[in-house]
Amino acid sequence: MNLTFEAKFVNCADAIGGEILQVTFDTIPESQDEEDRNTPYVCISCNFEFSDSATVEWHDGNDYDGGAEIIAVTLSRTSISIKHNSGLDIDVTFRLPDKEFAQLTSFLRRMIDDDCTFFVV
Repeated sequence: MNLTFEAKFVNCADAIGGEILQVTFDTIPESQDEEDRNTPYVCISCNFEFSDSATVEWHDGNDYDGGAEIIAVTLSRTSISIKHNSGLDIDVTFRLPDKEFAQLTSFLRRMIDDDCTFFVV
C-alpha cells in the first residue's frame, strides 16, 4: 500500500535543546484545526532521550496511524520516500528553497540511525 501526496508545508523543529527532533510534511497550514483534517500529512520524529530510532506517523486523508519504525529513507531535492515496518510506503513531493532543504537534510541525517538506510540522491 502507498501513501503519495504533495506537501505544501515542510517544517523542521527541535525541542529540549535538540533532544527531540521533528520533520513534518503537510498539505494544510498548522493553523487549521486537526479535528477537521481530511488531507494527508507525515511526521518523522526522534526523541534521543528515550530512543535513538526515528519513528513515523501519518494521516492518509481518512485516519491517523503511526509509531512505525523507519527502515529506509530516500531524499531528493524534490521528494522523500519512506519505508517502514508497517508495510505502507510513503512518497511525498515538495518544493523548498536551498536553505530550507539544507536544514531538512541536516535534521534527517541526525534523526536516521545506523539501522536504517538513508540515501540522498
